[in-house]
Amino acid sequence: MAENINKGPGPGEDKEAERPVVRVKDVMEKVFVSVTPDIPIRDVFRIFIKHRLLAVPVVDEEDHLIGLISSADLMYRSSKPHIPRLPFIGTKIYTSRVGKYAKEFKNLLDQPCEKLMTKNVMIATPKADVEQVAAVMILEHLKVLPVVDNKRVVGMITRACILKDLYREWKY
Repeated sequence: MAENINKGPGPGEDKEAERPVVRVKDVMEKVFVSVTPDIPIRDVFRIFIKHRLLAVPVVDEEDHLIGLISSADLMYRSSKPHIPRLPFIGTKIYTSRVGKYAKEFKNLLDQPCEKLMTKNVMIATPKADVEQVAAVMILEHLKVLPVVDNKRVVGMITRACILKDLYREWKY
């Protein structure tokens, strides 16, 4: 007969032990990279690769959040479009728009990142409950959120931050 280790609450005990509320400020990345709106997209690519980032906040001179650039934004704009083709007697003829695309992409790299950034950004606050932030991130398919206090970016919270907190709580 197997012993049931979890015997449940005894008389006068709570049915569920309360997990202390963990705040975003307790698990967020406090050291992060941000960019200004005038930095060329080419440099944003370099920053993403160098630091292995998912997103960077775009801030003004007072560190106020004005936008966000995600790796998905960069990938979407940099991936080659479907190359138009025409079937022609058992073979395919590709049209010549690839050269035009390459030229447009090179021009994009020289543009300031404000042209690519998302302007309406969902944020977290330092005092927000991590469980609630995690739920929003899951529902909205977000991997990272800027943490903003008094209009200033003070950190970034990622899925990895939340997973580290859960691991710390549940490890044996």
